[in-house]
Amino acid sequence: MNILTYASPISIKPYRMWSISLYKGTMSHENFARERRGVLQMLRPEHAYCKRTGETGEAGELIRVLGGSSGRDVDKRTVCTELGYEWGNLPKENEEKEEVEWPHVLPSCVYYLKLELVGDLIDCGSHEVALCKVVSMVSDEEIENAAEELDSLSTG
Repeated sequence: MNILTYASPISIKPYRMWSISLYKGTMSHENFARERRGVLQMLRPEHAYCKRTGETGEAGELIRVLGGSSGRDVDKRTVCTELGYEWGNLPKENEEKEEVEWPHVLPSCVYYLKLELVGDLIDCGSHEVALCKVVSMVSDEEIENAAEELDSLSTG
């Protein structure tokens, strides 16, 4: 699990697509290149400020762990659990059993985008860019006001 340097929607028709950047040499890059799919998680302000109930993480601590350390050096799953963000399975879209196993995710994200790589990774120097088709969008049941959450993240 990693914080991306860049992620942006790039198309809505004929299907939704996103462009994401993956820093070369990271486990996230290696996993995405091998599996050709992943989950883009839209974080909420609580993730930036570590405001899980009963937890005492410092502001930005979760972001620093996910974006500023390597999974080769730090057990990110354990640190996230200690901060109150235990990794879990994606919220279910429906009662059907999926044939593909998706990566674990953080709890309480506004939404989760299941992405699949279209074509090959594009070498851009320190990063590679992946053009991805959105397979589906899943929301967590505990998120009631996703639109308000997105408004709170607006820079406009």
